[in-house]
Amino acid sequence: MRGSQENDDDPLAIISHRGGQARDGDGRKGDFAMRNGIRQRLIAAVPAVGGRVLDRHEAEVAADKPYLVLAQGVETEDEGWPGRRRTYKIWPYADRAAGFAAVDALSEAIIRALDEELLTDPDSGETFTCRYQGAIGTERVDGKTDALTHGLRFRVDAVHPEGLAETVPADPWLQALGEWTSQTLGAPWRVYLGRWPTDYDRPAVLWRLNGVDTAPGNAAAAETRKRFVGHVLGRTDNDREAAVVRVAEQLAAAGKIALNAGERRYMTVRQQAADPSADEWTEGQIGLTLGRRVVRPYEEEPLMEEVVFRRSIP
Repeated sequence: MRGSQENDDDPLAIISHRGGQARDGDGRKGDFAMRNGIRQRLIAAVPAVGGRVLDRHEAEVAADKPYLVLAQGVETEDEGWPGRRRTYKIWPYADRAAGFAAVDALSEAIIRALDEELLTDPDSGETFTCRYQGAIGTERVDGKTDALTHGLRFRVDAVHPEGLAETVPADPWLQALGEWTSQTLGAPWRVYLGRWPTDYDRPAVLWRLNGVDTAPGNAAAAETRKRFVGHVLGRTDNDREAAVVRVAEQLAAAGKIALNAGERRYMTVRQQAADPSADEWTEGQIGLTLGRRVVRPYEEEPLMEEVVFRRSIP
């Protein structure tokens, strides 16, 4: 036993991933779903290993090469992410005689199979997204197994399921913004409102309400302003960046969005900014402020029925 700290360089180190804290039932089920979903994808997408995707304890005994070792890392907290975020590490093992070129080939196949991919656990139906975070340490020779290896690190994101079914309609401004976005981007883009569903798909845009302000206006009307954040998930980096730019350009060109076109009610684009390099999960790449003038309520006063004017004669 090497203690409770993670050892990135040694995939066979026996370590604790729980830090002495008990995990709840949902967390354990979620971890199993992630591990199982990743394992099934690797078995299907990396045929060179012949289905040998092993846990750490399984790799301690002799195994036919090549094979992969899958290890669960720590769960991280992120204030802007409405779900669970965990690290997974994968070590491809190749026979020493095959050289590190064989390790490189396995690594490339692993990255193609997992990076920016939406995976589904076949048993639970839970979906999650993997993102490649880079290599672990340096290439190494494992004398115990007479093999070569080089670890890879992935971040895995899963959305928390809703506790209760939503029964209240979304904000009408948010609904109108979603409809406008669907028309602007077209198929196959999906648009979600409020939060990511557990079965979200790519490519997609999520709009969420981020704040409401009111401006005094004048005696007849005040102005309500609502701030929205747009999160854009593409199938590739170029796909994502192109969608961010298109939405930003079309917002600037339109200047307004129909709240109810039949009643000629519109929301005016007051401010917008786009940053294609921002984190699509936690920050969002599009900031938007929409405004609309609202007529002030007034009380009916009695109408003047008669005016009497008498001119005085000197």
